[in-house]
Amino acid sequence: MKKRVLSAFLAAAMAATLFTGCGSSATDAPAEKPAEEKKEETPAAEAEKPAEDASASAGTTITLMASQDWIEDAEQELGAKFEEETGIHVDYQILPADQYQDVLMTRLNTGEGPDIFMTQSGFAIETTYQVQENAVDLSGEPWMDSYSVFAAEQTSVDGVNYGMTYFDTTTDYYMVYNKKLFADAGITSVPTTFSEFEAACQALLDNGITPIYEPVADGWHQTMLWTASAQILDKKTPGIIDKLNKNETTFAENKDMLTMLEQIADLAQKGYFGDNYLSDEFANAEGYMASGEYAMSFLKPGAISSIVANDMNAGYTEDDFGLMLLPLLDNQYLNVHPAGPSKFIYSGSANIDAAKQYLSYISTKESLQYVIDNASDVENLPFDAGQTAEYSETTKAFFANYDDASSGMVLQDVVTYFNEQWMDISANIASMFIGDMTPQQVLEAIDAGRTQLANAAGDEYWK
Repeated sequence: MKKRVLSAFLAAAMAATLFTGCGSSATDAPAEKPAEEKKEETPAAEAEKPAEDASASAGTTITLMASQDWIEDAEQELGAKFEEETGIHVDYQILPADQYQDVLMTRLNTGEGPDIFMTQSGFAIETTYQVQENAVDLSGEPWMDSYSVFAAEQTSVDGVNYGMTYFDTTTDYYMVYNKKLFADAGITSVPTTFSEFEAACQALLDNGITPIYEPVADGWHQTMLWTASAQILDKKTPGIIDKLNKNETTFAENKDMLTMLEQIADLAQKGYFGDNYLSDEFANAEGYMASGEYAMSFLKPGAISSIVANDMNAGYTEDDFGLMLLPLLDNQYLNVHPAGPSKFIYSGSANIDAAKQYLSYISTKESLQYVIDNASDVENLPFDAGQTAEYSETTKAFFANYDDASSGMVLQDVVTYFNEQWMDISANIASMFIGDMTPQQVLEAIDAGRTQLANAAGDEYWK
């Protein structure tokens, strides 16, 4: 798996296949589903289930353990319908993000894993979560026929698929911005360089608007500001990713890495995140954006419809919001992110058949459509089961600005022993914001963590 995803050039295939809007015109973009063609909001009523399997598992309870924000309400509604149809109850165990990995690893290491566990797909499923031992081979499941080959690349080891990514990896997080607030502050064009971006932030601040809603309290969001802009690194220094993965260089040696962290720190220290960013929470982002108190936030494109529907909406429509890249290091390459929160069936589970039935159920055309229709931040899911994506006109217009050459994979999807440290990196970035760590120390800590993880995995490049 590592060798297949190390190169950022995989982004070209990702952009062309998952982002059909990344062509030369908006007409090539994913088609938005017309409102009149919407399905009735009835979860997977016609999903086919083998009667003998359902009856054999009736009365069973399966546990599904996930981190905060990884399970949509719409999926839990599917779970209730699944129980009605099969008699199998799904116990969703949602843990705070800053506790999840430690709890999961403890349960896996003690042989007490949940029936279904979730983790981010990518390199770590082999090296840290050891899915070859801890998870069930799902390669022969019927839903594999419609599962995205790019998502499967991230949930597989040595050609064997162990997981199911059930997250909108067809879009990533981008800077959602309020066009009206920009215009009121005299900002006439979308910033494409970091100096232009900071000038825009200062203009907003001078106009009484907090530029960026950055929820640090959740312990995961701030790192994305960096990693979703870092696709420029391999463009500026071709081969840098391969050198990092072969232990031929380090994060701390890279001046561009340092500059990016310095720029993020600068945004916080100049007040562009507001006064309360250390205690701000992701769950409140849409409300604050709707109120007009903040001009920007790093969100999924689908969040725009939720912002407009929010009770705090100060009168904005979807047309009042746009999407832009955060130009750290003057980045203008679209961030492509095929990895995401994924489900794995624990190999030690006593309920493997029931867990497989659940995965089959949520991946039917009807179930996929239900989540797309009812989860505002989900515009599509990584399957081709005949579902209709609901990309907004804003999303389609945004993707139309990028082609294969102007796209790149996010940092955590191409660099080994990085994603496993996500919460630690986020905590260190928060310390950097308040001056308790320097950007250089954050990079050195990442290198130390990578060495520890690589040695534990027996990585030949660290021997």
